[in-house]
Amino acid sequence: MDDLKKSPESVGAAASGVKRQISETAADAKETLTDAAGQLSEMAQTGTDKVKAAADYLRETELTAMAEDVKEIVKRYPGWSLAGAAVVGFLLAHVSSRNTNRFNKYY
Repeated sequence: MDDLKKSPESVGAAASGVKRQISETAADAKETLTDAAGQLSEMAQTGTDKVKAAADYLRETELTAMAEDVKEIVKRYPGWSLAGAAVVGFLLAHVSSRNTNRFNKYY
């Protein structure tokens, strides 16, 4: 029964402790979210820079120079080049087979 008759001071102290814990948790969450937002911003900026560099390369480079660059990459990384060619071939085959199937049902 004594536990039920706590003094207002002890209830206030308990409420103050809970308030402090909530405040600390909110501050930690804010710091974590700020760090995550900063990392996301850096990743977005890096992606933007890479897309811009690729666009500049395509805009400024002639087709023959691009072919020479591809040849150098294939010589330097033959395994990755074969894997990339297989993926591109698979995707092209998949896209063309889907287009063919789409038109076959009308004829």
